[in-house]
Amino acid sequence: MSIAQLSAEKAKILVVDDQPVNIQIIHQMLNADYQIFMATSGAQAISLCQSNPPDLILLDVLMPELDGLETCRLLKQKAELADIPVIFVTGMQNPEEEALCWGAGGDDFVLKPVNAVTLKHRIKTQLKLVHQARLVQQLEAKKTV
Repeated sequence: MSIAQLSAEKAKILVVDDQPVNIQIIHQMLNADYQIFMATSGAQAISLCQSNPPDLILLDVLMPELDGLETCRLLKQKAELADIPVIFVTGMQNPEEEALCWGAGGDDFVLKPVNAVTLKHRIKTQLKLVHQARLVQQLEAKKTV
């Protein structure tokens, strides 16, 4: 999907948090620029990704049952979902906890309470990286033809 397509169609962002108020806050920050989908559990997020893959996932770390770290690991194990960027949204602020986010396959993270400007820039960066990776894949595919 090109940048023009992303802006014309609005990229799809899945917000995953067990606290609906956190989803509402992020929805208010982003709904003018993106299509926002919501899940309140890791299992629901995986199911939604399989039926309607988003362009990016904002994933809470601390959730009951299937936490964000394990949810990310499971998503990254599925070939069809592995390239979807995951930005962790977390209150965890020490280096060991940050390392867990990276180790689970996260592409970035933002701290709670979420700064809207920072979140928007991180989303834009991740979407740009995905777009560039797709362009490279298309160019490589043309070379092999």
